[in-house]
Parts: sequence; C-alpha cells; structure tokens
Amino acid sequence: MIVIALALASAALAALSAAGEQRAASRLARKVRQSAPPPAPGATADPRRQVMRRRLRHGLGFAFALLTTPLWLASWVVDGGSFVLQAAALHLGSLSVVQPLMVTTLLFSIPLAALGTGRRPSLLDWVGAVAVCGGLVLVLSTRGSSGIEVANHATLIPAVLAVLLLAALLVVLARGRSAPVGAAMLAVSAGVLFSVGAAVTKLTTATAVDGGFVGLLTSWPGYALAAVSLVSFSLQQAAYARGPLAPAMTAIVIADPLTSYLLGVVGFGEPLPAPGAPLALAALGMGVLITGIAVLAHSPLLRPADAGERPASAPPTRASASTGDRGDGVPPGTGAGRRYAATGYPKGH
Repeated sequence: MIVIALALASAALAALSAAGEQRAASRLARKVRQSAPPPAPGATADPRRQVMRRRLRHGLGFAFALLTTPLWLASWVVDGGSFVLQAAALHLGSLSVVQPLMVTTLLFSIPLAALGTGRRPSLLDWVGAVAVCGGLVLVLSTRGSSGIEVANHATLIPAVLAVLLLAALLVVLARGRSAPVGAAMLAVSAGVLFSVGAAVTKLTTATAVDGGFVGLLTSWPGYALAAVSLVSFSLQQAAYARGPLAPAMTAIVIADPLTSYLLGVVGFGEPLPAPGAPLALAALGMGVLITGIAVLAHSPLLRPADAGERPASAPPTRASASTGDRGDGVPPGTGAGRRYAATGYPKGH
C-alpha cells in the first residue's frame, strides 16, 4: 500500500506542478504581449538571421523572467517533491506497478485545468476517469506473487538497448511524415524513453541507498538518468510542437506504462499474471486503461479555452509551440517547457 500511496502522491504533485508552471508562463506571456510595442508601419519581415537572433534574445529574456516568478519557482519545488516520491515508490515497489499508476496524473490534471476557468468536467471526462481507475484495478490486482525484485543486468541492459534503438528508429522515421503521424511517432519515442528513465531511476535509488553520494558519483546510473531525461523531455516537446496535442499526449501516456511493464518483467523479474483468467483480466484492464487515457487526453479542458489562452495545466498546442516569431516579445512555444504530467510525467519522470 505504501508504494501505491507514494505513486499517487507523486502523480498529484506532478499535476499540481504542471498547472502552476503553465499558469505562471501564461500570465508572463500575456504581460509581454501587452507591453510589446506594435510593429512599425510598413515594416517588412526580417531576414531569417535577424528573426533567429530575435527569437534567441526573447527566449533568453523570457526564461530569465520565469526564473524570477515566485509561482513558477514554487511549482518547480513541487515537481522536485513529485520526483522524490516517485523515486521512493520505484525503490520500494515494482516498475510495472508504479509507472501505470503515474497515468493518474491525468485524473488530477482535469480538475486543475478547470480551476478558475468556469468550466466543468463533462460526462465523457468522468467516463474516462472511471475507465482509468477500473483499468488500473484490473491490471494491478492480477499480478502474480512477487518475491525480491533485483535488477538482472544480463537481461535488463539488452532490453534497454532494444528500447533505445526503437526510440531512435521512430525519430528517424518521423522525418518527412505528416504532422499528426510525425508527432505520434515522436511521442511514442518519448514515452518509451520515459520508461527507460523510470528503470534507471530505480537503479539510481538503489545505488544511492547502497553507496551514498560517493556511489552516485562513481557509478553510471545517475549519469544515464540525466541523459535519458534530457533526450526524452526534448522529444516530448518536439512531439507537442509537431502536431495535434491529444494524439501525442495519448501516445506518450500509453507507451510509458506498457514499456515499463515489459522492462519490469524482463529486467527486474517482476511477475506476469498467471495464465487463464488472471491474464485475460489483465489484458482487459490494460484495454480499459488505454481507452480511458485516450478519452481524458481528448478532454476539452486540456485544450485552449479560446484562441488567446490555454488552460492552466494544458501543454502547448501546435499553434503556440510551432509557429515562428510573432514579433511580440514572446518566444515560440511559450509555456511549453513541460511533459504533460502527463501524462504526464514532468521533466522526464
């Protein structure tokens, strides 16, 4: 029970952090747009080099302004607490339990997205929430008996390498594809890398417990975690910027727990459901869970309330994340600096 409680608390803090960061970024963006001088009459478009320089200047200025925003900084502290709780859950529990539970971030994000907007969750949102909860109950209740789960490097490392190869292949294949297809492929790549990050987090916490700070500095898991987190976070943002939000979010949230489940079984010896009814119920639960995720990812609460403002906890839409410099002092993709805790799992959780 302690593992479940830690994972759910981590998911709740992740959603709260996402809402706070997005709200802080949105407010700052509106202030910048309102204070930006209008373009000079008859001004023509800048050459590409000047546009890139202005983007860099505005982006750095916006990032510095965020670093001095109390709400944004407080949200990062909350997000740090979310990561600590998730790491503790992974250390004490199973990869195949903790990562599926992290999809409940979507459940917490729905009411946070509605907060202060005057909008309420729809009946379909509630149906999706019930499906996610019911699917998780079926999946987790059908696990076989578990002994002491220790990483088997002989099987874990080849499995991780296979996942990394799959992620790289998806990135290569995404080039030249249509926006929705390319975004989905990048999202799946990010999702499977998030599962690798979870597996490496489990190794990192074990290293920290056994060897302390010196052990972390002199072993590879901590460095691997930093590298995987950076790449997965970048791919997630690229997916959000490339195409429609809902399919990308759905792909990430589904790919992460599915791959984590497989890595847990292959690399940590976590049990599969027993053949027969338990296995059938687990498959049914996974199907119900995926359906609930897809329903919640398409919720109107996680889409822009209007053309000028996004809900507080929603990730960037393509229009806001992939357009060019608007000349208003707000860098492209303002407020896009999070994985939907989604989905999200913020910052490579």
